[in-house]
Amino acid sequence: MPLIDSFVVDHTVMPAPAVRLAKIMKTPHGDEIEIWDLRFIKPNTGMMPEKGLHTFEHLFAGFMRDHLNEPGKVEVIDISPMGCKTGFYMSLVGVPSGENVRKALLASMQDIVALPKDFKIPAANPLQCGSYKLHSLAEAQDLASMVLEQGVVITDSADIMLSPDKLKDLE
Repeated sequence: MPLIDSFVVDHTVMPAPAVRLAKIMKTPHGDEIEIWDLRFIKPNTGMMPEKGLHTFEHLFAGFMRDHLNEPGKVEVIDISPMGCKTGFYMSLVGVPSGENVRKALLASMQDIVALPKDFKIPAANPLQCGSYKLHSLAEAQDLASMVLEQGVVITDSADIMLSPDKLKDLE
């Protein structure tokens, strides 16, 4: 089985919070699809809390679209949490700069922090959500505040790539 892109970078040196262009694919029509690693927690040092992560997911995808989408240039396809609970993957059509992704992420964090404490979480009901009771706006806002306090760097995959020899040792 081939290694997925995330498994060829060294998670022990991966910074967070950070944005990283993880992969570029081309559609049969030549459009570029980019996969971005949006890392909030340094791997193997902690995880996003379950309820906060879920609420964050409901909010983050919409805010990122608000700040990153440009008609005819860039459109977010999907933003999904990582199984390790340290970040999200974002798939998009188009070619934004790392700086534009970083700025959109920071603006999204500001949007989440600015929500009133009694804000009604979108789609947090049994008809639209598979775990509608598993939410915490306070935890999501704590995560967004932490990202804003720490800042966000742009990581180059080449800087954290595992060597071929190291990958062979790990087989």
